Amino acid sequence: MSQLVLESDNEQTLKLIQQLAEQLNIHCQFILQKTKAASTKQDEINNAIEFVKSFSQEKTSFGDALTWQKTERQERPLDY
Repeated sequence: MSQLVLESDNEQTLKLIQQLAEQLNIHCQFILQKTKAASTKQDEINNAIEFVKSFSQEKTSFGDALTWQKTERQERPLDY
């Protein structure tokens, strides 16, 4: 037994195909399943921007970033 899956945004078209299949003595089952539209590239970019913004609004655990960088990134002699 073989199966054929058809997808369409037009329900009328699928119903016509179902009627044709029944006329050809082909067992046909019509299942209406709403799917979410595929996200576009712009949607993905917007989601990434919102994700980054959510982190930028969080409080940091080490205080002021500029002060931390000035103290941590001072020149130090290299030990050999």
